Amino acid sequence: MDIEKIKKVCIVGFGKSGISLCNLLLSLGKKVVVSEIKDENNFNLNLVKKFEKKGVCFEFGVHTENFIKDIDLLILSPSVNIKNSIITEMANKLGIPYVGEIEFSFWLTKAKFIAITGSSGKTTTTFLTYQVLKNNLKQRIFLGGNIGIPVSSFILNTKKDDIIVLEVSSFQLQTILYFRPFVAVLLNLEPNHLDHHSCFEEYFLAKMNIFKNQNHNDWAVLDKNMSLLGKVKKYVKAKKIYFSSEFLNKNFSCVYRIGSIFGLDKFSCQKVFSNFKGLPHRLQLVRVIRGIKFINDSKATTTLATIWALKNTKGKVILISGGKDKGVDYSQILSYKEQIKKINLIGEAALKIKEVLEPSIKSEIFSSLEDAVLNSYKEAENGDSVIFSPMCSSFDMFKNYKDRGQKFIHIVNSLK
Repeated sequence: MDIEKIKKVCIVGFGKSGISLCNLLLSLGKKVVVSEIKDENNFNLNLVKKFEKKGVCFEFGVHTENFIKDIDLLILSPSVNIKNSIITEMANKLGIPYVGEIEFSFWLTKAKFIAITGSSGKTTTTFLTYQVLKNNLKQRIFLGGNIGIPVSSFILNTKKDDIIVLEVSSFQLQTILYFRPFVAVLLNLEPNHLDHHSCFEEYFLAKMNIFKNQNHNDWAVLDKNMSLLGKVKKYVKAKKIYFSSEFLNKNFSCVYRIGSIFGLDKFSCQKVFSNFKGLPHRLQLVRVIRGIKFINDSKATTTLATIWALKNTKGKVILISGGKDKGVDYSQILSYKEQIKKINLIGEAALKIKEVLEPSIKSEIFSSLEDAVLNSYKEAENGDSVIFSPMCSSFDMFKNYKDRGQKFIHIVNSLK
């Protein structure tokens, strides 16, 4: 893509990646406008004014055709549904191309990419891969993507010999044109984000974009036990390497295989694994009271992620779940009904989850996270674990999974 021909860019969305893109595009000498569907009161107005002084134009609360009619490129927030958004409809009508932040950032570097996706486990695997490579290779290693660090925030600092480790979501993969990772990792594949994607097939095809531009010089890292492995392999042109969770942690097994591509042995990886204490909001032990463990697993936005938490927890569990429904299959939890003493539910999806799980698993609906925690504390016994593992997105009650995780931690630390 010839960046020089792009003179004026519209960023759709003014979240973390949108702010980072503003800085990047201004440093490239581009004319920048921002179209944000949320009202301006949701944002830092001082930051808005700062960018306006640099020539950035904003529209809040609406997307209008007049605002984008003379731009050369749209860069979309990952949350934009490209098949059901007024701004992509307008872009199609006006013949304006649109991409995501990862695609655009890819055009600006010759560094090698490791892209990691899947229905669950992405963040942990991405972070461990970054740590293993950073501790064992001489090259500079960068971390970014869906893990919370915009690629655009560091892309101009990268060079040919650098390695960029990315967590990528199906949303980000929907807008891929030329993005070509040297290593593409697919951890697993189960129905997810069906509130955003029209069906599982659309979600599946978005995930397959991670392999879209690879060739025989690249690598694809796949789960050899994946139920859809045969279908996935039809989209893979790169060299294949497989991992398994039969004998050790699945995340570790995958990272071993990624490390081997760069000449690392298991011992080099194991040194990093032995010091790994987990990530915030992912099976994070908050406190032990009267022998009851309170565990923050707010990052778990699918049933697969919650199942992983159950597999890695000994003894009986009281789950706290619920949030904004993503169209996932909650019945998968029924396989663990002997371990789950009760499930306390919150949020928009509470009634749906209750209807799926009863009468096999006792459940109760609460109007707030605090009430759900207090009831869990009341009903739990010595040796039990109370796990906040939502199986849903956070946007009905909280800003994001970090916000709800912090709320859970605050509530638990307030218990007497």
